[in-house]
Amino acid sequence: MSNTDRPDERPVPAPNAVTSPDQVTIRRAPRFSVFILGGAVLGFLVTVVVVALTMGIDRGNQQETTGFAGLVGYFSLYGVSIGMLVGAVVAVVLDQVSSRRAARLTAERVAVDPAPETVDGELEDHDLPDARPATAPPAEPTADDPGHPER
Repeated sequence: MSNTDRPDERPVPAPNAVTSPDQVTIRRAPRFSVFILGGAVLGFLVTVVVVALTMGIDRGNQQETTGFAGLVGYFSLYGVSIGMLVGAVVAVVLDQVSSRRAARLTAERVAVDPAPETVDGELEDHDLPDARPATAPPAEPTADDPGHPER
């Protein structure tokens, strides 16, 4: 076994590290998209319930020309919009509350320089023996070959 097969026994130099203290704020912030989407879904569900409850109201001698799906579709424009607005307001209020409860801490920032190159010398290229492709036909025996009978 040659000496190049084993790694060097020299210790690897440590990278250069520089530390500096920083002030950081830690808090839980709400995801606005979740609150807005939740408000939209809640607004749609409220719209469906309100339309279902008001379908049976006696309207005198008026004829109903619009069905349940049409009414839900029309009023859901208002319900979804109002629900999204309410969800956004709730998210803003929770964001303000969480910013008041935020904790200020001191963290240590570490800047690390990369380690210097540790490879000494050159890498050797190992030549592979010539190999025939697997699809090549076998060589024809000749009369000069002592191990093969003549045809």
